[in-house]
Amino acid sequence: MTAKSELTVRVWVEGAWDTVSLTVAPDWQVGRVKAEAIEAAFGSSDPADYQVKFHGARVLDEKASLAEMKVADSATLTLLWARRRPIR
Repeated sequence: MTAKSELTVRVWVEGAWDTVSLTVAPDWQVGRVKAEAIEAAFGSSDPADYQVKFHGARVLDEKASLAEMKVADSATLTLLWARRRPIR
């Protein structure tokens, strides 16, 4: 069986309250996926303001590739604010 050359991942971005669908290569780093999703959701924002969760656990090494994380096609990553935000 050969590895897929592309994956479609969904990224739910807190604050945008929307899911961004990205077609990426399995060798993409998690941090790159995070930056692309933020760009698609907001146009611009600081990726350091968000943390990535996969299967409910925080991804501590954003330099890891999607293949290393065993992210499957059509998987969902979640981007949550890294710090608490005040209620306005």
